[in-house]
Amino acid sequence: MKILFVSAVSALIIMVLFWTRPDTHAELQSLPPPTVNIDLVNQIDIQPITEVTGKLQPARKASLHFQVSGQIEKRFVETGQYVKENTLMLSVEAGDFMDAVEESRANLKTERAAIERDSRLLVLMQQERELQEAEVARIKKLGRDSLASKSNYDQALQVLYRQQAEEARLQHSVDSARSRLMIEQVRLNKAERNLSRAQLVAPFAGTINRVHVDVGDYVTPGQAALEIVQVDELDLNLEINGLSASQLQLGQKIKIMTDMDEREGQIIALAVDPDQETNTHALKIRLPSDGMFAGQLAIAQLPGHSYKNATVIPISAILYEDGHAYAFEVIDEHVAKRPIKLVERYKNIQIIAGLKAGSTIISKDVSSLADGQVVMIP
Repeated sequence: MKILFVSAVSALIIMVLFWTRPDTHAELQSLPPPTVNIDLVNQIDIQPITEVTGKLQPARKASLHFQVSGQIEKRFVETGQYVKENTLMLSVEAGDFMDAVEESRANLKTERAAIERDSRLLVLMQQERELQEAEVARIKKLGRDSLASKSNYDQALQVLYRQQAEEARLQHSVDSARSRLMIEQVRLNKAERNLSRAQLVAPFAGTINRVHVDVGDYVTPGQAALEIVQVDELDLNLEINGLSASQLQLGQKIKIMTDMDEREGQIIALAVDPDQETNTHALKIRLPSDGMFAGQLAIAQLPGHSYKNATVIPISAILYEDGHAYAFEVIDEHVAKRPIKLVERYKNIQIIAGLKAGSTIISKDVSSLADGQVVMIP
């Protein structure tokens, strides 16, 4: 009897639970439209400025070496010393070079004297040859029937032949005089150049940055002996893209900023053809040092194209998709996905084409939007 009672109570509880179970077919609630931030498409006058950072370097820098071999005889400079152009800095023993110069000068002088002598002898030989020709003609006219006459004629003819040979030799000596003098002059010039190369002079006014040799050291051509730098002016060497390069020109003034101050530099070099590996253009800006130093970081402000009434939108308003750019225009409570053309970026704004000034657009968080979507504007 007790078992039947428990069974009845259990069945009653099950029936109550069945009738009171929750409805499993609840309707899905639609999400409210997203709240968006909006902005207006503006029109402004703008000139984008590209900032490029680099290190200042000496305007000129030269690693110098001797062009002749020899032992360092004197050292006239030390590291950090300022020197004027053509200042003597190092020299090698020059005895052999001085002897070579004196020898060449003596050879040239001897050659000139020999040429003058041959020129005078040639005149005399021409006169003697003319007289001998007349003598040969006279003997020939007298006849050669007798043995004595024939002997005199033969002797006179031999003398004439010898005179003609000597005249030809002297004529060749005079004719080749210019070439021989040039050869001797070339030898003298070379000897004098080698003598001058025994001294290392400053190619420009600057500061000695390094001295690699000392008195007694033996140097050979190509061996670095000294380094000199010009630091009264500094160069800022930069690598820039093609767009920036196309908007600059030689001689243009550029604002340079450092941690010390702002000053103006001038473009002195601009590569037209880009580097094949980096696809960048080399740019060199020169400016007076005036307290700045080589190795210091500097920022060049490169002015771009000046735009009048440029159409601009925030960078955050742009959707990039499949290689194209879009912006969402707000029309009533819906958004329209508009293709746009990117002209040039400057800081946080983008110069564009494809939207009218004054249009309302979504200003950020555009990646989650779809064309025609309903939005809520706060």
